[in-house]
Amino acid sequence: MEKHVKKYHLKDPQQYEDEREYWRSKTPEERLMALEAIRETWHKLNPDKNGTAKGFRRVIRIIEPE
Repeated sequence: MEKHVKKYHLKDPQQYEDEREYWRSKTPEERLMALEAIRETWHKLNPDKNGTAKGFRRVIRIIEPE
């Protein structure tokens, strides 16, 4: 895989267009693999109290009829 680095000024709007064009050039499978890599990294950096990765937070509301 060939790596490219491009520097931008913080307020350069071209960086956003270049980023969109980069992701548009990738296949859906490549995008999904990148998303999974980001998700795995996030879980490694944010372990819960037991040292295991957190899952998705679930919220349940029980609504009693009046």
